[in-house]
Amino acid sequence: MPSWITDQDGKWHPAKEKVALTNYGKRFKDKKTGEWVNTGEPYIYEGPCRAALFELWQIDKTGATTTIGENFRQNTEFLESFAKARQAFGFANVEDYLTYLGYDIAKAKADFEKKASVLAKHELPKKVEEIKKLGGGSDTANPGKNIKYGGFGEPQEVELAK
Repeated sequence: MPSWITDQDGKWHPAKEKVALTNYGKRFKDKKTGEWVNTGEPYIYEGPCRAALFELWQIDKTGATTTIGENFRQNTEFLESFAKARQAFGFANVEDYLTYLGYDIAKAKADFEKKASVLAKHELPKKVEEIKKLGGGSDTANPGKNIKYGGFGEPQEVELAK
């Protein structure tokens, strides 16, 4: 599943990820460690989310597209709301309107930088024991080993109360 982060202008960028992989391709030199990774060897990938990069590639196979979305200052819905607010409240420009809404560009940039530095670690799901039948019943698939699950008859609390 792709991971995305948005910047202060409303454009979406691939989030960073850190994941352990096995090299199934050609031998290459790891940029971070400077060591060679041979075919079949494990290595750590740290960079833009690969699923998000694949989505960008599907949009534009040349690799020129690096973000999705548009600058919200150029969005028609935002501009319509600004025009209505300008008529009603007399805002001089978009920046005054954004200040009125509580938007702080410095805070938004700092928040983006903070989120852009966080790595999404894609870990394998942990195996858990299967859930047994809650309503009772028996397993008749293994003749001679009829395993009974759940309670039969009245619950123990009711039996103790009698």
